[in-house]
Amino acid sequence: MVAFKLFHAIGLIWIATFVFPVDAVSIDDSDDFFLVGTGIYDITGPIADINFMGYAMPQQTGHGLHLRLRSRAFVISEAAATNSTDTTICFVSADIGMGSDLLTFRVVERLDDLLSERKNLCKIENLSISGTHTHSGPAGFLQYVLYQFTSLGFVKETFNTFVEGIAQSLLRAQLNMKETDIMINTGLLFGYESEGDTDKTMLLLKFQAKDTKADIGLLNWFAVHGTSMNNTNLLVSSDNKGYASYLAEKHFNGNSTLPGRGDFVAAFASTNLGDVSPNTAGAKCIDTGLPCDD
Repeated sequence: MVAFKLFHAIGLIWIATFVFPVDAVSIDDSDDFFLVGTGIYDITGPIADINFMGYAMPQQTGHGLHLRLRSRAFVISEAAATNSTDTTICFVSADIGMGSDLLTFRVVERLDDLLSERKNLCKIENLSISGTHTHSGPAGFLQYVLYQFTSLGFVKETFNTFVEGIAQSLLRAQLNMKETDIMINTGLLFGYESEGDTDKTMLLLKFQAKDTKADIGLLNWFAVHGTSMNNTNLLVSSDNKGYASYLAEKHFNGNSTLPGRGDFVAAFASTNLGDVSPNTAGAKCIDTGLPCDD
């Protein structure tokens, strides 16, 4: 049975992002600005007969789809040096278990091909690919043998989908860079996690176009594991972080915009999530509502 704590708590996370009683401040108090580009692309890939990354359960194999997986990219450069990787940061939050050396290398290679007629600003030295740590995404994309036991080896179809999708999101981010103000906000979020020894700090970067003052994206960090879907789940899912992104993007892009197609990109990235469980009331079975510890 599929067991998970309902996602309403994640809705609380993204709502709290905009109602913190903490004044947002500019990340730079001078008259300078940054060039920022955002991009999003589907990385769902195979959803049937593939093992999931996270719980290391050989019997947890895909039987369908719950929430699509996406890559959300942010490219940030100092306005005075737009053509230099030394002054550019490329950050990707992808709905996968985690990043890897091989994945990063192949994404950079693919980007070089896609941007053959212009300089690729995202290289090994300044690119970070961060997984949201969903435990309901495909396994078999890491080069290390230990992680290939439960997936029964390397899964080329999954790996290639991740490489292409992440590269495409970075391509879109580089092609739509614009003068942008960056604001930062931080605060403590209670009422979601248990009152244990966990980090309650939420950090938010908000990106706003300098000319139109339109919000173009957000990048958020909050410590919670991607395990709202437990190890009996057989549906590919971006889990709580992906659902928070879906809700925020739907809010800013409007109901008429299809998921993954809007200009506003919202990434809820993983941070020091450690053993922080989203299931504060314990895992529940979706069909009975009874405790489900497996």
